[in-house]
Amino acid sequence: MKLKWGSVTSLKLFKHYSIKFVGSMTQKFPFDHFLKLDGLNEVPNALKKAEMTVHPVIIEQTLKTVTASQPKLAPEFGSDELKTITEALLEHIRSLVNPNKFHAYFANTFTVSAINHDIVDFVVTTSFIKKMIETHYMETIKQALMEILGKEYQLDVQVLGSNSSSSSNEENILKSLTKKTPEVAKSNSFYIQDLAPTKDDLFKAVDSQVIEHMSPAPSSQIDTQKTFANFIIGPSNNIAHALAMAVAKDPGRTYPALYVYGNSGLGKTHLIHAIANCVQSNKPSMRICITSANKFMNEMIQAMRDQKFTEFRSKYVEKTDVLIIDDIHELKNRSGTQDQFFHIFNELMERGKQLVFTSDKPPKEIDGIEDRIRTRLSSALPVEVQQPDLETRIAILKKKAIEKDIYLSDDVVNLIAKCVKSNIRELEGCLIKLGAVTSILKVDIDLEVAKEHLNLNEELENQKHITIESITKVVTNYYKIPLGDLRGKAKTKEVALPRQVSMYLINKLIKPTLKDNGQYFGGRDHSTVLHAINTIRDRIKVESVLAQQVLDIEKQL
Repeated sequence: MKLKWGSVTSLKLFKHYSIKFVGSMTQKFPFDHFLKLDGLNEVPNALKKAEMTVHPVIIEQTLKTVTASQPKLAPEFGSDELKTITEALLEHIRSLVNPNKFHAYFANTFTVSAINHDIVDFVVTTSFIKKMIETHYMETIKQALMEILGKEYQLDVQVLGSNSSSSSNEENILKSLTKKTPEVAKSNSFYIQDLAPTKDDLFKAVDSQVIEHMSPAPSSQIDTQKTFANFIIGPSNNIAHALAMAVAKDPGRTYPALYVYGNSGLGKTHLIHAIANCVQSNKPSMRICITSANKFMNEMIQAMRDQKFTEFRSKYVEKTDVLIIDDIHELKNRSGTQDQFFHIFNELMERGKQLVFTSDKPPKEIDGIEDRIRTRLSSALPVEVQQPDLETRIAILKKKAIEKDIYLSDDVVNLIAKCVKSNIRELEGCLIKLGAVTSILKVDIDLEVAKEHLNLNEELENQKHITIESITKVVTNYYKIPLGDLRGKAKTKEVALPRQVSMYLINKLIKPTLKDNGQYFGGRDHSTVLHAINTIRDRIKVESVLAQQVLDIEKQL
Protein backbone atom coordinates (compact mmCIF):
# COMPACT_ATOMS: atom_id res chain seq x y z
CA MET A 1 0.00 0.00 0.00
CA LYS A 2 1.34 3.35 -1.00
CA LEU A 3 0.94 6.15 1.46
CA LYS A 4 0.90 9.78 0.56
CA TRP A 5 3.37 11.67 2.75
CA GLY A 6 1.46 14.12 4.89
CA SER A 7 -1.76 12.12 4.88
CA VAL A 8 -3.53 11.22 8.12
CA THR A 9 -2.57 7.55 7.82
CA SER A 10 1.13 8.34 7.25
CA LEU A 11 1.19 10.65 10.24
CA LYS A 12 -0.32 7.99 12.47
CA LEU A 13 2.22 5.41 11.37
CA PHE A 14 5.12 7.85 11.84
CA LYS A 15 3.87 8.70 15.28
CA HIS A 16 3.51 4.99 16.21
CA TYR A 17 7.03 3.96 15.15
CA SER A 18 8.66 7.12 16.53
CA ILE A 19 7.25 6.40 19.97
CA LYS A 20 8.26 2.77 19.77
CA PHE A 21 11.82 3.70 18.68
CA VAL A 22 12.72 6.15 21.41
CA GLY A 23 11.10 4.11 24.15
CA SER A 24 11.24 6.68 26.83
CA MET A 25 9.57 9.33 24.66
CA THR A 26 5.87 10.04 25.39
CA GLN A 27 2.83 10.95 23.39
CA LYS A 28 3.81 14.60 23.72
CA PHE A 29 6.84 14.44 21.40
CA PRO A 30 6.50 17.50 19.09
CA PHE A 31 6.68 15.60 15.80
CA ASP A 32 4.39 18.17 14.17
CA HIS A 33 7.12 20.75 14.58
CA PHE A 34 9.71 18.21 13.52
CA LEU A 35 7.89 17.68 10.22
CA LYS A 36 7.09 21.34 9.56
CA LEU A 37 10.59 22.78 9.06
CA ASP A 38 9.55 26.19 7.82
CA GLY A 39 12.82 27.69 9.15
CA LEU A 40 15.91 26.20 10.72
CA ASN A 41 15.72 28.47 13.71
CA GLU A 42 12.34 26.91 14.68
CA VAL A 43 13.91 23.57 15.58
CA PRO A 44 15.79 24.66 18.75
CA ASN A 45 12.77 26.67 19.86
CA ALA A 46 10.46 23.73 19.32
CA LEU A 47 12.73 21.44 21.27
CA LYS A 48 12.93 23.90 24.15
CA LYS A 49 9.13 24.15 24.27
CA ALA A 50 8.65 20.39 24.54
CA GLU A 51 7.02 19.35 27.78
CA MET A 52 9.11 16.20 28.04
CA THR A 53 12.79 15.69 27.30
CA VAL A 54 13.57 14.30 23.87
CA HIS A 55 16.13 11.55 23.58
CA PRO A 56 19.61 13.18 23.82
CA VAL A 57 20.89 11.52 20.65
CA ILE A 58 18.15 13.07 18.55
CA ILE A 59 18.58 16.52 20.16
CA GLU A 60 22.34 16.49 19.68
CA GLN A 61 22.12 15.44 16.04
CA THR A 62 19.38 17.95 15.29
CA LEU A 63 21.21 20.87 16.90
CA LYS A 64 24.44 19.96 15.09
CA THR A 65 22.58 20.03 11.79
CA VAL A 66 21.01 23.39 12.55
CA THR A 67 24.24 24.96 13.87
CA ALA A 68 26.28 23.74 10.92
CA SER A 69 23.79 25.22 8.48
CA GLN A 70 23.66 28.64 10.14
CA PRO A 71 25.95 31.33 8.68
CA LYS A 72 28.95 32.34 10.87
CA LEU A 73 29.48 36.00 11.66
CA ALA A 74 32.79 37.35 10.40
CA PRO A 75 35.00 38.90 13.11
CA GLU A 76 35.51 42.66 13.03
CA PHE A 77 39.30 42.22 12.75
CA GLY A 78 41.09 39.42 10.97
CA SER A 79 44.02 37.50 12.41
CA ASP A 80 46.59 39.51 10.43
CA GLU A 81 45.06 42.77 11.66
CA LEU A 82 45.06 41.55 15.26
CA LYS A 83 48.70 40.55 14.94
CA THR A 84 49.61 44.02 13.66
CA ILE A 85 47.61 45.67 16.46
CA THR A 86 49.36 43.47 19.02
CA GLU A 87 52.80 44.46 17.72
CA ALA A 88 51.93 48.17 17.73
CA LEU A 89 50.39 47.89 21.19
CA LEU A 90 53.48 46.18 22.62
CA GLU A 91 55.71 48.91 21.20
CA HIS A 92 53.60 51.56 22.94
CA ILE A 93 53.56 49.64 26.21
CA ARG A 94 57.34 49.19 26.01
CA SER A 95 57.73 52.98 26.08
CA LEU A 96 55.41 53.33 29.08
CA VAL A 97 56.68 50.73 31.55
CA ASN A 98 59.92 49.64 33.17
CA PRO A 99 62.00 47.41 30.79
CA ASN A 100 62.22 44.59 33.33
CA LYS A 101 58.48 44.65 33.89
CA PHE A 102 57.79 44.75 30.15
CA HIS A 103 59.94 41.65 29.66
CA ALA A 104 58.22 39.85 32.56
CA TYR A 105 54.59 40.68 31.82
CA PHE A 106 54.30 41.49 28.10
CA ALA A 107 57.13 40.23 25.88
CA ASN A 108 56.13 36.87 24.32
CA THR A 109 53.30 36.50 26.85
CA PHE A 110 50.61 38.96 25.74
CA THR A 111 48.48 39.20 22.59
CA VAL A 112 45.21 40.68 21.31
CA SER A 113 42.78 37.81 20.63
CA ALA A 114 39.67 39.71 19.49
CA ILE A 115 38.11 43.15 19.17
CA ASN A 116 34.31 43.33 19.35
CA HIS A 117 32.57 46.69 19.46
CA ASP A 118 33.93 48.40 22.60
CA ILE A 119 35.77 45.42 24.11
CA VAL A 120 39.30 44.23 23.41
CA ASP A 121 40.10 40.66 24.46
CA PHE A 122 43.66 39.77 25.44
CA VAL A 123 45.30 36.45 26.14
CA VAL A 124 48.32 35.92 28.43
CA THR A 125 50.26 32.77 29.25
CA THR A 126 49.84 32.44 33.03
CA SER A 127 47.34 33.30 35.74
CA PHE A 128 50.01 35.24 37.61
CA ILE A 129 50.65 37.53 34.63
CA LYS A 130 46.88 38.02 34.26
CA LYS A 131 46.66 39.11 37.89
CA MET A 132 49.61 41.52 37.60
CA ILE A 133 48.25 43.13 34.43
CA GLU A 134 44.75 43.52 35.86
CA THR A 135 46.14 44.99 39.07
CA HIS A 136 48.76 47.38 37.71
CA TYR A 137 48.59 47.91 33.93
CA MET A 138 45.00 48.23 32.73
CA GLU A 139 45.21 52.02 32.45
CA THR A 140 48.55 51.74 30.64
CA ILE A 141 47.01 49.39 28.06
CA LYS A 142 43.97 51.65 27.64
CA GLN A 143 46.28 54.60 27.04
CA ALA A 144 48.23 52.66 24.42
CA LEU A 145 45.01 51.54 22.68
CA MET A 146 43.77 55.11 22.57
CA GLU A 147 46.97 56.19 20.83
CA ILE A 148 46.78 53.33 18.30
CA LEU A 149 43.06 53.05 17.53
CA GLY A 150 41.88 56.47 18.68
CA LYS A 151 39.11 55.04 20.81
CA GLU A 152 38.62 53.99 24.43
CA TYR A 153 37.97 50.28 24.94
CA GLN A 154 37.01 48.04 27.82
CA LEU A 155 39.56 45.29 28.44
CA ASP A 156 39.14 41.58 29.10
CA VAL A 157 42.23 39.51 29.97
CA GLN A 158 42.15 35.71 29.88
CA VAL A 159 44.72 32.96 30.34
CA LEU A 160 45.73 30.96 27.29
CA GLY A 161 44.04 27.55 27.31
CA SER A 162 41.21 28.54 29.67
CA ASN A 163 37.62 28.04 28.52
CA SER A 164 36.93 31.78 28.39
CA SER A 165 39.87 32.47 26.14
CA SER A 166 38.55 30.46 23.17
CA SER A 167 38.17 32.54 20.04
CA SER A 168 38.45 32.30 16.28
CA ASN A 169 41.97 33.65 16.64
CA GLU A 170 43.14 31.12 19.24
CA GLU A 171 45.11 29.03 16.76
CA ASN A 172 47.13 32.10 15.78
CA ILE A 173 47.63 32.97 19.44
CA LEU A 174 48.98 29.53 20.15
CA LYS A 175 51.37 29.75 17.23
CA SER A 176 52.67 33.20 18.17
CA LEU A 177 53.04 32.61 21.88
CA THR A 178 54.23 29.04 22.06
CA LYS A 179 56.09 28.71 18.76
CA LYS A 180 54.58 25.24 18.38
CA THR A 181 54.25 23.48 15.04
CA PRO A 182 50.84 23.77 13.34
CA GLU A 183 50.19 20.08 13.90
CA VAL A 184 50.68 20.40 17.64
CA ALA A 185 48.68 23.61 17.82
CA LYS A 186 45.73 21.94 16.12
CA SER A 187 45.75 18.84 18.28
CA ASN A 188 43.11 18.53 20.96
CA SER A 189 45.71 17.38 23.48
CA PHE A 190 47.55 20.68 23.22
CA TYR A 191 44.81 22.53 25.06
CA ILE A 192 44.82 20.03 27.92
CA GLN A 193 48.59 20.25 28.31
CA ASP A 194 48.59 24.03 28.10
CA LEU A 195 46.23 24.35 31.07
CA ALA A 196 49.17 23.54 33.36
CA PRO A 197 51.94 26.19 33.45
CA THR A 198 55.28 25.12 32.03
CA LYS A 199 58.54 25.21 33.97
CA ASP A 200 59.46 28.44 32.18
CA ASP A 201 56.12 29.95 33.22
CA LEU A 202 56.83 29.08 36.85
CA PHE A 203 60.32 30.56 36.75
CA LYS A 204 58.94 33.69 35.08
CA ALA A 205 56.34 34.02 37.83
CA VAL A 206 59.10 33.80 40.44
CA ASP A 207 61.17 36.47 38.68
CA SER A 208 58.12 38.70 38.30
CA GLN A 209 57.59 38.87 42.04
CA VAL A 210 61.22 39.89 42.56
CA ILE A 211 61.04 42.55 39.83
CA GLU A 212 57.89 43.99 41.38
CA HIS A 213 59.63 44.22 44.75
CA MET A 214 62.87 45.69 43.40
CA SER A 215 61.04 48.45 41.52
CA PRO A 216 58.67 49.90 44.11
CA ALA A 217 56.40 52.63 42.86
CA PRO A 218 56.92 55.93 44.72
CA SER A 219 53.99 56.89 46.88
CA SER A 220 52.71 60.06 48.47
CA GLN A 221 51.01 58.03 51.17
CA ILE A 222 52.63 57.17 54.48
CA ASP A 223 53.66 53.52 54.57
CA THR A 224 52.37 52.32 57.92
CA GLN A 225 54.55 49.21 57.71
CA LYS A 226 57.76 51.25 57.96
CA THR A 227 58.27 52.22 61.61
CA PHE A 228 61.12 52.71 64.05
CA ALA A 229 60.08 49.48 65.76
CA ASN A 230 60.95 47.30 62.75
CA PHE A 231 64.01 49.26 61.62
CA ILE A 232 67.12 47.13 62.21
CA ILE A 233 69.86 49.23 63.87
CA GLY A 234 73.56 48.61 63.28
CA PRO A 235 76.83 50.54 63.10
CA SER A 236 76.00 51.63 59.55
CA ASN A 237 72.76 53.44 60.41
CA ASN A 238 72.56 54.03 64.17
CA ILE A 239 73.37 57.75 63.90
CA ALA A 240 70.72 58.30 61.20
CA HIS A 241 68.22 56.34 63.29
CA ALA A 242 68.92 58.42 66.41
CA LEU A 243 68.59 61.73 64.54
CA ALA A 244 65.40 60.60 62.80
CA MET A 245 63.84 59.71 66.16
CA ALA A 246 64.85 63.08 67.58
CA VAL A 247 63.16 64.83 64.67
CA ALA A 248 60.00 62.72 65.02
CA LYS A 249 59.67 63.44 68.75
CA ASP A 250 60.03 67.22 68.43
CA PRO A 251 59.37 68.33 64.83
CA GLY A 252 60.70 71.75 63.84
CA ARG A 253 62.70 72.28 67.02
CA THR A 254 65.57 69.86 67.65
CA TYR A 255 66.77 69.60 64.04
CA PRO A 256 64.50 71.78 61.83
CA ALA A 257 66.07 70.37 58.66
CA LEU A 258 67.48 66.84 58.35
CA TYR A 259 69.33 65.56 55.28
CA VAL A 260 69.73 61.76 55.09
CA TYR A 261 71.95 60.47 52.30
CA GLY A 262 73.46 57.18 51.13
CA ASN A 263 73.29 54.64 48.33
CA SER A 264 69.98 53.26 47.15
CA GLY A 265 68.32 50.53 49.20
CA LEU A 266 69.98 51.18 52.56
CA GLY A 267 66.89 52.24 54.51
CA LYS A 268 66.56 55.99 53.91
CA THR A 269 62.96 55.68 52.73
CA HIS A 270 62.16 53.47 55.71
CA LEU A 271 63.44 56.18 58.05
CA ILE A 272 61.38 59.00 56.55
CA HIS A 273 58.21 56.92 56.71
CA ALA A 274 59.09 55.99 60.28
CA ILE A 275 59.34 59.73 61.06
CA ALA A 276 55.95 60.33 59.46
CA ASN A 277 54.32 57.44 61.35
CA CYS A 278 55.78 58.60 64.66
CA VAL A 279 54.64 62.21 64.17
CA GLN A 280 51.19 61.06 63.07
CA SER A 281 50.87 58.88 66.16
CA ASN A 282 52.23 61.30 68.77
CA LYS A 283 51.10 64.62 67.26
CA PRO A 284 47.98 63.85 65.18
CA SER A 285 47.19 67.54 64.71
CA MET A 286 50.37 68.05 62.68
CA ARG A 287 49.97 68.04 58.91
CA ILE A 288 52.48 65.83 57.11
CA CYS A 289 53.33 66.05 53.42
CA ILE A 290 55.51 63.25 52.09
CA THR A 291 56.48 63.23 48.41
CA SER A 292 59.39 62.83 46.00
CA ALA A 293 61.26 65.47 44.03
CA ASN A 294 59.74 64.14 40.79
CA LYS A 295 56.20 64.27 42.13
CA PHE A 296 56.82 67.75 43.50
CA MET A 297 57.89 68.90 40.04
CA ASN A 298 54.98 67.21 38.22
CA GLU A 299 52.49 68.65 40.66
CA MET A 300 53.92 72.14 40.18
CA ILE A 301 53.73 71.85 36.38
CA GLN A 302 50.13 70.63 36.55
CA ALA A 303 49.20 73.50 38.88
CA MET A 304 50.64 76.00 36.42
CA ARG A 305 48.72 74.43 33.53
CA ASP A 306 45.46 74.48 35.47
CA GLN A 307 46.14 77.98 36.79
CA LYS A 308 46.05 76.67 40.36
CA PHE A 309 49.50 77.77 41.46
CA THR A 310 48.09 79.54 44.52
CA GLU A 311 46.63 76.26 45.76
CA PHE A 312 49.95 74.51 45.09
CA ARG A 313 51.91 76.98 47.22
CA SER A 314 49.25 76.90 49.92
CA LYS A 315 49.51 73.12 50.16
CA TYR A 316 53.27 73.17 50.74
CA VAL A 317 53.50 76.33 52.87
CA GLU A 318 50.29 77.01 54.77
CA LYS A 319 48.95 73.45 55.06
CA THR A 320 52.16 71.60 55.91
CA ASP A 321 53.90 71.23 59.26
CA VAL A 322 56.31 68.46 58.26
CA LEU A 323 57.58 68.39 54.67
CA ILE A 324 59.42 65.22 53.63
CA ILE A 325 60.93 65.03 50.14
CA ASP A 326 62.51 61.77 48.97
CA ASP A 327 65.33 61.76 46.37
CA ILE A 328 65.88 65.51 46.45
CA HIS A 329 68.80 65.12 44.02
CA GLU A 330 66.23 64.66 41.24
CA LEU A 331 65.75 68.45 41.24
CA LYS A 332 69.00 68.77 39.28
CA ASN A 333 68.78 70.62 35.95
CA ARG A 334 65.21 71.76 36.70
CA SER A 335 65.58 75.46 37.27
CA GLY A 336 61.86 76.30 37.52
CA THR A 337 61.23 73.63 40.15
CA GLN A 338 64.37 74.66 42.05
CA ASP A 339 63.12 78.25 42.18
CA GLN A 340 59.81 77.23 43.77
CA PHE A 341 61.56 74.83 46.12
CA PHE A 342 63.87 77.66 47.25
CA HIS A 343 60.95 79.89 48.25
CA ILE A 344 59.02 77.05 49.93
CA PHE A 345 62.14 76.02 51.88
CA ASN A 346 62.65 79.57 53.16
CA GLU A 347 59.02 80.08 54.15
CA LEU A 348 58.77 76.79 56.03
CA MET A 349 61.99 77.49 57.91
CA GLU A 350 60.72 80.95 58.87
CA ARG A 351 57.49 79.41 60.17
CA GLY A 352 59.41 76.88 62.30
CA LYS A 353 58.26 73.85 60.31
CA GLN A 354 60.14 70.57 59.91
CA LEU A 355 61.99 69.65 56.69
CA VAL A 356 63.40 66.20 55.91
CA PHE A 357 65.24 65.25 52.71
CA THR A 358 66.84 62.11 51.36
CA SER A 359 69.39 61.79 48.58
CA ASP A 360 71.96 59.38 47.20
CA LYS A 361 74.77 61.88 47.80
CA PRO A 362 75.60 64.92 49.96
CA PRO A 363 74.54 68.37 48.68
CA LYS A 364 78.03 69.37 47.55
CA GLU A 365 78.16 66.38 45.18
CA ILE A 366 74.81 66.98 43.42
CA ASP A 367 75.37 68.33 39.93
CA GLY A 368 72.92 70.60 38.17
CA ILE A 369 71.56 72.54 41.17
CA GLU A 370 71.93 76.26 41.83
CA ASP A 371 74.32 77.48 44.51
CA ARG A 372 71.48 78.93 46.56
CA ILE A 373 69.76 75.50 46.59
CA ARG A 374 73.00 73.80 47.52
CA THR A 375 73.43 76.28 50.36
CA ARG A 376 69.92 75.62 51.69
CA LEU A 377 70.40 71.87 51.57
CA SER A 378 73.82 72.13 53.19
CA SER A 379 72.26 74.06 56.07
CA ALA A 380 70.29 70.93 56.98
CA LEU A 381 71.87 68.47 59.39
CA PRO A 382 73.56 65.82 57.19
CA VAL A 383 73.76 62.16 58.18
CA GLU A 384 74.94 59.24 56.09
CA VAL A 385 73.43 55.76 55.96
CA GLN A 386 76.13 53.30 55.03
CA GLN A 387 76.28 49.73 53.81
CA PRO A 388 75.24 47.37 56.63
CA ASP A 389 77.84 45.07 58.17
CA LEU A 390 77.48 41.28 58.30
CA GLU A 391 75.76 41.14 61.69
CA THR A 392 73.24 43.78 60.67
CA ARG A 393 72.52 41.97 57.39
CA ILE A 394 71.87 38.73 59.28
CA ALA A 395 69.54 40.53 61.69
CA ILE A 396 67.68 42.17 58.79
CA LEU A 397 67.22 38.85 56.99
CA LYS A 398 65.88 37.11 60.09
CA LYS A 399 63.50 39.97 60.87
CA LYS A 400 62.17 40.16 57.31
CA ALA A 401 61.82 36.39 57.07
CA ILE A 402 59.57 36.42 60.13
CA GLU A 403 57.50 39.30 58.73
CA LYS A 404 57.03 37.50 55.41
CA ASP A 405 56.44 34.10 57.03
CA ILE A 406 59.37 32.48 55.21
CA TYR A 407 61.37 29.81 57.01
CA LEU A 408 65.13 29.93 56.37
CA SER A 409 67.74 27.90 58.20
CA ASP A 410 70.74 29.67 59.70
CA ASP A 411 73.10 28.39 57.01
CA VAL A 412 70.89 29.86 54.27
CA VAL A 413 70.63 33.20 56.15
CA ASN A 414 74.42 33.31 56.61
CA LEU A 415 75.00 32.49 52.94
CA ILE A 416 72.79 35.36 51.76
CA ALA A 417 74.24 37.80 54.31
CA LYS A 418 77.82 36.98 53.30
CA CYS A 419 77.23 37.20 49.56
CA VAL A 420 74.74 40.09 49.28
CA LYS A 421 76.40 43.21 50.66
CA SER A 422 75.20 46.01 48.43
CA ASN A 423 71.91 47.05 50.05
CA ILE A 424 68.92 46.01 52.11
CA ARG A 425 66.55 45.99 49.16
CA GLU A 426 68.59 43.24 47.51
CA LEU A 427 68.51 41.25 50.74
CA GLU A 428 64.73 41.55 50.74
CA GLY A 429 64.73 40.64 47.06
CA CYS A 430 66.46 37.36 47.94
CA LEU A 431 63.77 36.64 50.52
CA ILE A 432 60.99 37.46 48.06
CA LYS A 433 62.51 35.11 45.50
CA LEU A 434 62.93 32.25 47.96
CA GLY A 435 59.37 32.76 49.17
CA ALA A 436 58.13 32.63 45.57
CA VAL A 437 60.21 29.51 44.91
CA THR A 438 58.55 27.83 47.90
CA SER A 439 54.98 28.79 46.96
CA ILE A 440 55.19 28.47 43.17
CA LEU A 441 57.70 25.66 42.61
CA LYS A 442 56.61 23.77 45.75
CA VAL A 443 60.12 23.06 47.06
CA ASP A 444 61.72 23.47 50.48
CA ILE A 445 64.57 25.94 50.79
CA ASP A 446 67.92 24.42 51.66
CA LEU A 447 71.47 25.58 50.98
CA GLU A 448 71.66 24.11 47.47
CA VAL A 449 68.26 25.49 46.42
CA ALA A 450 69.27 28.94 47.69
CA LYS A 451 72.58 28.82 45.79
CA GLU A 452 70.83 27.73 42.59
CA HIS A 453 68.00 30.25 42.55
CA LEU A 454 69.91 33.21 43.99
CA ASN A 455 73.07 32.50 41.99
CA LEU A 456 75.26 32.80 45.07
CA ASN A 457 78.80 31.49 45.44
CA GLU A 458 80.22 31.34 48.94
CA GLU A 459 83.71 30.64 47.61
CA LEU A 460 83.90 34.07 45.97
CA GLU A 461 83.22 35.65 49.35
CA ASN A 462 86.17 33.85 50.90
CA GLN A 463 88.67 34.76 48.18
CA LYS A 464 89.89 37.70 50.25
CA HIS A 465 91.62 35.92 53.13
CA ILE A 466 91.32 37.75 56.44
CA THR A 467 93.78 36.89 59.22
CA ILE A 468 94.55 38.12 62.72
CA GLU A 469 97.62 39.83 61.30
CA SER A 470 95.68 41.65 58.57
CA ILE A 471 93.11 42.87 61.09
CA THR A 472 95.67 44.19 63.59
CA LYS A 473 97.63 45.85 60.79
CA VAL A 474 94.58 47.83 59.67
CA VAL A 475 93.74 48.76 63.28
CA THR A 476 97.26 50.03 64.04
CA ASN A 477 97.31 52.07 60.83
CA TYR A 478 93.91 53.53 61.62
CA TYR A 479 94.78 54.55 65.20
CA LYS A 480 98.40 55.33 64.32
CA ILE A 481 100.02 53.23 67.02
CA PRO A 482 102.87 50.68 66.76
CA LEU A 483 101.95 47.01 66.44
CA GLY A 484 104.29 46.21 69.34
CA ASP A 485 102.27 48.44 71.68
CA LEU A 486 99.02 46.81 70.55
CA ARG A 487 100.34 43.33 71.37
CA GLY A 488 102.34 44.40 74.44
CA LYS A 489 101.55 45.09 78.09
CA ALA A 490 100.64 48.78 77.75
CA LYS A 491 97.28 49.71 79.29
CA THR A 492 97.00 53.37 78.36
CA LYS A 493 93.78 54.65 76.82
CA GLU A 494 95.50 55.24 73.46
CA VAL A 495 96.36 51.53 73.25
CA ALA A 496 93.58 49.84 75.24
CA LEU A 497 90.77 50.92 72.89
CA PRO A 498 92.51 49.78 69.65
CA ARG A 499 93.36 46.48 71.33
CA GLN A 500 89.73 45.91 72.32
CA VAL A 501 88.60 46.83 68.80
CA SER A 502 91.08 44.32 67.38
CA MET A 503 89.83 41.55 69.66
CA TYR A 504 86.23 42.38 68.76
CA LEU A 505 86.88 42.31 64.99
CA ILE A 506 88.98 39.14 65.20
CA ASN A 507 86.15 37.41 67.03
CA LYS A 508 83.56 38.72 64.58
CA LEU A 509 85.36 38.00 61.31
CA ILE A 510 87.49 34.95 62.08
CA LYS A 511 85.86 33.44 65.19
CA PRO A 512 88.93 31.79 66.78
CA THR A 513 88.75 30.50 70.35
CA LEU A 514 89.02 33.13 73.07
CA LYS A 515 92.29 31.53 74.11
CA ASP A 516 93.80 31.85 70.62
CA ASN A 517 92.54 35.41 70.36
CA GLY A 518 94.20 36.37 73.66
CA GLN A 519 97.38 34.46 72.87
CA TYR A 520 98.17 36.87 70.02
CA PHE A 521 97.99 39.84 72.42
CA GLY A 522 100.73 38.82 74.80
CA GLY A 523 99.02 35.72 76.17
CA ARG A 524 95.98 37.46 77.69
CA ASP A 525 93.41 35.08 79.18
CA HIS A 526 89.97 34.36 77.77
CA SER A 527 88.14 36.52 80.32
CA THR A 528 90.08 39.59 79.16
CA VAL A 529 89.19 38.85 75.53
CA LEU A 530 85.52 38.26 76.37
CA HIS A 531 85.39 41.54 78.31
CA ALA A 532 86.88 43.39 75.32
CA ILE A 533 84.41 41.87 72.87
CA ASN A 534 81.38 42.67 75.04
CA THR A 535 82.64 46.19 75.78
CA ILE A 536 82.98 47.13 72.10
CA ARG A 537 79.71 45.43 71.16
CA ASP A 538 77.84 47.44 73.80
CA ARG A 539 79.57 50.74 73.12
CA ILE A 540 78.98 50.80 69.34
CA LYS A 541 75.24 50.59 70.01
CA VAL A 542 75.25 53.92 71.82
CA GLU A 543 78.44 55.68 70.73
CA SER A 544 78.13 56.78 67.14
CA VAL A 545 81.76 57.91 66.84
CA LEU A 546 83.13 54.53 67.90
CA ALA A 547 80.59 52.74 65.71
CA GLN A 548 81.82 54.74 62.73
CA GLN A 549 85.46 53.91 63.55
CA VAL A 550 84.78 50.18 63.72
CA LEU A 551 82.80 50.33 60.47
CA ASP A 552 85.60 52.22 58.69
CA ILE A 553 88.17 49.65 59.83
CA GLU A 554 86.00 46.74 58.72
CA LYS A 555 85.51 48.28 55.28
CA GLN A 556 89.29 48.32 54.79
CA LEU A 557 89.62 44.59 55.38
